[in-house]
Amino acid sequence: MRYPADHKQKTRQRILDAAAVVFRREGLQAGSVDKVMGEAGLTAGGFYTHFTSKEALFAEMLTEALRQGRVIFGKEDEGLTGSERIRAIVGKYLSPAHRRMIDRGCPMPPLLPELPRAGEPARRAFEEALGAIVAALEPHLEEDGGATRSDRALALVALLVGGMTLSRAVADDALANRILAACRDQIDASLGAKSD
Repeated sequence: MRYPADHKQKTRQRILDAAAVVFRREGLQAGSVDKVMGEAGLTAGGFYTHFTSKEALFAEMLTEALRQGRVIFGKEDEGLTGSERIRAIVGKYLSPAHRRMIDRGCPMPPLLPELPRAGEPARRAFEEALGAIVAALEPHLEEDGGATRSDRALALVALLVGGMTLSRAVADDALANRILAACRDQIDASLGAKSD
């Protein structure tokens, strides 16, 4: 049976998409090749046709998942600039809806704890993706009190990811929502007065 010319690339993408779900839900250690391939609707035997190792899959999946980030790179906010754009991103990211989307939301909160135990290729891939996120945020931030736009973007990412991670770690929904609101308020205050 002959496959279409793009069959291998489409299969690889299915594996990457499945890995994004499995690794977010179960982590790198518990998210086995068998689970990833099962999520993709494929047999485990075909894995090594596409990837050299589970860690190689993890590094590529993390890079792609971050690049596809709908909140940071979303098309619906393209017309917004400056603090309006940042407020739109923050409102979506630090929301109760995003908090409930562990296996489909931003991969940073569930997967960053995996990176210290991952190899250097995964950490380097993450650094590159983080650089792209910071670069996307920088134009919408002003320098403030000696802090460069780049430093402010790094701090913003840290508050977004840290706030989401902390809100997911508690059992009480009211406390989780309070954490998200406190982070939103801190970011809002750092942006200054809203424009009309």
